[in-house]
Amino acid sequence: MTWLRLTIQTGAAQVAPLTELLESFSAIAVSLHPESAEPLFDGPENSTLYWRNTAVSALLPQETDMDILLACLRNRVGTENIHGHRIELLPDQDWIEAHKEGITPLQFAGRLLVTPSWMPPDPGHPCSLVLDPGLAFGTGTHQTTALCLEWLAARDCSGYTVIDYGCGSGILALAAARLGAEQVLAVDIDAQAVKATRENALRNGLETTVIAGLSDELQLPPADLVMANILLNPLLELAPRIGGYVKARGQLLLSGILAVQIEACLAAYARDFAFGDPVYKDEWALLHGIRLDPQSR
Repeated sequence: MTWLRLTIQTGAAQVAPLTELLESFSAIAVSLHPESAEPLFDGPENSTLYWRNTAVSALLPQETDMDILLACLRNRVGTENIHGHRIELLPDQDWIEAHKEGITPLQFAGRLLVTPSWMPPDPGHPCSLVLDPGLAFGTGTHQTTALCLEWLAARDCSGYTVIDYGCGSGILALAAARLGAEQVLAVDIDAQAVKATRENALRNGLETTVIAGLSDELQLPPADLVMANILLNPLLELAPRIGGYVKARGQLLLSGILAVQIEACLAAYARDFAFGDPVYKDEWALLHGIRLDPQSR
């Protein structure tokens, strides 16, 4: 199968809105590359690096109408903020090799190390994962995934039952398992995501802890922690289902939303959960809530 790779030269402030729009056009992977020498932002725990001038590359289905997409991108961030673009046709294997160049090991909360499968792991690291993102999924470079991994890596998940709703590559499910969770159920509507999660669980020796399946097939019990790193619309539409999986006094972790979308997301869950202050990474946000006891509502 042939793919289209669109690369856009832009500024650091435009990365988040461009990424969101590209994903809404069914981009199956988005990666960032420097267009200038100086790093602009570097997270306190070495999560993601940004540059004043950044190239945003997206892998898109061949049938994508690029004229419409480019018009939408210019409308979102302003024509003056797109400094150039190029479009390439890439067979699967070419894309796989090209995408590898933009992925490096990442560390979260000074504790959890995530290494792509084509690089040698650190055998001395006490808490590490080796991940193959495949074509469709990432290894923690996107802000929302990094927010969730930072949160997880700063906590003890020992004995938890965890649900990862919308698991993608399984990175959040695997992280929870590596950090002590007793059972992790990873669900997605995409069979490719389920396959990737199962393969990554096996690669890390976590196949008995992490159980992956399609969301309409896997039986989900009440969980100590439910994570949903998906976009705003499914978070709103699925709020009763996602929130319903959290046991009394259990925890809910929501991401995949922009800072400007926080109020809408909170409104969908506020009846059953007490939320702390949002955590931000650029224009993206993470929400953490505790399920309320029925008598306290």
